[in-house]
Amino acid sequence: MRSIVFSFKKSALAGRRIRRITLSDLRYFFKRYGIRALFAAILLCGLVTGSICAQNSDESLLNSLDFLFTTNLDARLAQNAAGTFCACFASDFIFLFSVFLFGLTPWGVFVMPLAVLFKGFGTGITAGYLFLSEGLAGVGFYLLVLLPGTFLFCIALVLFSAKSFAFSKNMFGFTFGKHLPPKPMRSGLLVLCSQFMSSLIMTFCASLIDAALWTLFAGAFNF
Repeated sequence: MRSIVFSFKKSALAGRRIRRITLSDLRYFFKRYGIRALFAAILLCGLVTGSICAQNSDESLLNSLDFLFTTNLDARLAQNAAGTFCACFASDFIFLFSVFLFGLTPWGVFVMPLAVLFKGFGTGITAGYLFLSEGLAGVGFYLLVLLPGTFLFCIALVLFSAKSFAFSKNMFGFTFGKHLPPKPMRSGLLVLCSQFMSSLIMTFCASLIDAALWTLFAGAFNF
């Protein structure tokens, strides 16, 4: 009986014990996931900035951004499923392909964060516009129709941006600092192209989700 009570107390104390995060844990995290966390933070900053700027945006600005973001609901609602898929895939492909091209240049390390920031800004301005102009209906529309595909593409963009940034950084160090890359550039380029194809597949799936949700649920909202 005593052994049972003792083991129970020991397990309870072990459950209460919280593992402290040490400096070595933080170093390991930033060494392995630092670039991904950086691009996720950049995307989040753009999202917050776009949401704030949405309250001062006029209709002409929103219509001009519709090719890259979903800011003209009337035009999108008038499209069929194929048109919605093409519009979503084209806008996402522009950002993904831009990051790929920036990764092939040594100066891409300076431009690539701006592309991710602009994507977050457009996403935020779309969400802010819906929330401010349509109220609860806009919140429901964004969460049900726009968010799933947008979230999947943002994951693909952040992951691929981290890989492309690392390749561009190696090119920058080799071009201007004369530092040899950790592995041959040819093999690194093949890996980058393979990761680009994987991200492109995720983008394709995100566009399919967007098209399906627009077709099934967009008509239920009266804007």
